[in-house]
Amino acid sequence: MVKAKAITARPRAAPATGQTPALPAALEPELATLVDKPQPGNWLYEIKFDGYRMLSRNESGAVRLITRNGNDWTDRFPHLVKALQATGLPDGWYDGEIVVQDDEGRPDFNALQKAIEGGRNRDIVMFLFDCPFLAGADLRTLPVEERRAALQEVLVENDQVRFSTELEGPVSQLVASACHMRLEGIIGKRRGSRYVHGRSPDWIKLKCGQRQEFVIGGWTLPDNASSGIGAILVGYYDETGGFHYGGKVGTGFTGVEMASLHAKLTPLVTEKRPFIEKTGYERRATWVRPQLVCEIQFAEWTPDWHVRHASYKGVRQDKAAGAIRRESALPPPAKVPKGLKVSNPKRVIDPSTGITKLHLVAYYDAVADFILPHLKNRPVSLVRAPQGIAGQLFFQKHPEAPVPGLDTLDPALWPGHAALLTVNTRAALLSAAQLNTIEFHTWNSTAKAIDDPDRVIFDLDPGEGVTWAHVQEAASLTRTMLEQLGLKAWLKTSGGKGLHVVVPLAPKLDYKLVKAFSETVVVHMAKTIPQRFVAKSGGSNRIGKIFIDYLRNGHGQTTAAAFSARSRPGMGVSMPVAWEQLADLRSGAQWNVLTAAPYLSRREVDPWADYVKSRQTITKALRLLS
Repeated sequence: MVKAKAITARPRAAPATGQTPALPAALEPELATLVDKPQPGNWLYEIKFDGYRMLSRNESGAVRLITRNGNDWTDRFPHLVKALQATGLPDGWYDGEIVVQDDEGRPDFNALQKAIEGGRNRDIVMFLFDCPFLAGADLRTLPVEERRAALQEVLVENDQVRFSTELEGPVSQLVASACHMRLEGIIGKRRGSRYVHGRSPDWIKLKCGQRQEFVIGGWTLPDNASSGIGAILVGYYDETGGFHYGGKVGTGFTGVEMASLHAKLTPLVTEKRPFIEKTGYERRATWVRPQLVCEIQFAEWTPDWHVRHASYKGVRQDKAAGAIRRESALPPPAKVPKGLKVSNPKRVIDPSTGITKLHLVAYYDAVADFILPHLKNRPVSLVRAPQGIAGQLFFQKHPEAPVPGLDTLDPALWPGHAALLTVNTRAALLSAAQLNTIEFHTWNSTAKAIDDPDRVIFDLDPGEGVTWAHVQEAASLTRTMLEQLGLKAWLKTSGGKGLHVVVPLAPKLDYKLVKAFSETVVVHMAKTIPQRFVAKSGGSNRIGKIFIDYLRNGHGQTTAAAFSARSRPGMGVSMPVAWEQLADLRSGAQWNVLTAAPYLSRREVDPWADYVKSRQTITKALRLLS
């Protein structure tokens, strides 16, 4: 049985430095990270309410209700506003969740949805669990247990405003009891933690089943019917804005809900499939613009990232469609590579995934044999992130700061410049990762022939509004163009938004000629297919188009190496792939530092096996272009 624990500790007075003359006008709430098992440490636990996250801003007797996305919903809940005013809470920001409870006291999401849509919201209850600002003081730096004690001290509960009490007992029993009572799960909060904004590993959610928000991208008809909705087709966005198919949902609807959903979706109907991937329902689906968010409960994810045994729970009005991502549990701890000491191994370097510094080091240890052939004896630039990807990044080309294990090339290779770095061994690779290096960028030439590139790279960089399907098409068109010039090309994901088309060369021509060749190819493609390509860089030049970046082929320029991680949310990896895989790719960041090594361990054929042996010349291609 889930047992609530009363909190009687009095709040510690906020320090003088925490005093604020006025409440901030807006506040981004702290969000919990999904985990698949309890985490080590000292935690307090609460019920995970099946409702809408809501913040209350109280000032001089006035109450404003703000959603997690910053929308003002005060006018929607006049009864709740009066109930909050009746508590007599001092000026402050109060964090909580609004729910409607069933006859047994369980939060009922469908009932909440009906109460919001129908305007009958007298039954809505707000459970408060935190107070980042209270009585003129900024409490965000205080431990969570002290903030909660301060909140409970000042809160006079009523029928519509209550305190979310702490649960007492071993966490395994709490989860089991919550699931037995058909609750959504429990929330854990690390004792001693501050209140931060956005996703945090200090707040975790342990769910009884798989459940998250999706965006509706279409529907299919009921069996043997010519109208109505039989099932909805749902999806989610990736970090680059790509919209992915997440599966079909055909249960959980009542007749009234079906009719209401049909009315909401009909104005959004479009001719074009919104998903990047095919769904299998192309012939009988009605597509819609992906704007309506719903909540889905399901048994598990398939290997293709589709939901299995999914059930519709209701529409979500409090979340923006573009913010919906595929939720994944906090990654399991990584093991320290043998013989390596990793400082701050648990530091989270990507808040969007929970990836830690140790995960990154372990990734490079696992793929060392794959990445080193692309690094050895090449000048390399390191992209380092001492505070993680959300902090300041800096490039390191020269040994200004020592990087143990890395070699330096002869300064005579680039007269007038400091010596260049190179990564030739596993020890050097891991040493760089231990020193917070996320990305490895390399020149197009090796030290053996520093002025003569042995490859030319076409970096497909999509502008704002370009779909993933157009990026795939661009790669195919670039390959066709190169084949017409007598050149064979290889493909890899960029780890970010685009793709890289790579042509290996015999190192016989200098950078000036190779760059001129790549520029000529790009200009030709931009003139031939202007609706798809541009030959000028800059965001304003490529809105809705793809810039094929040929500038990477200049002397001293670099490109993210094959198998390099990228310092972007999700921490994608630049992965070599076969051309036959192009149609099935879901984004330029399909693999990341958590999934790339397992994928490589299962891969039976190296799609770049012939890359090293292929040494082509562009002499004939230059003649054809001229």
